[in-house]
Amino acid sequence: MDLEKYAREVKQSGSGPALDALARSPAGARLAAKLDGEKLEAAARSGDSKALSRLLGDILATPEGRDFARQVERTVKRDGR
Repeated sequence: MDLEKYAREVKQSGSGPALDALARSPAGARLAAKLDGEKLEAAARSGDSKALSRLLGDILATPEGRDFARQVERTVKRDGR
């Protein structure tokens, strides 16, 4: 997963408000609760993309995480037309 490339695509898509709403949804809140916030913040601050990929990969490996990722993808594609 190339997180930097995906982040650029999301930014260019103009789907920020829709993604924000999705992140604040009950499904987004459930997934956020499963993340280790301290590890996530440390990896983001240090620029450790491998650690970020591992942390997010653990979440995306769950059925709930895969479903959320599909919702994000649909949102980005819809708004990026």
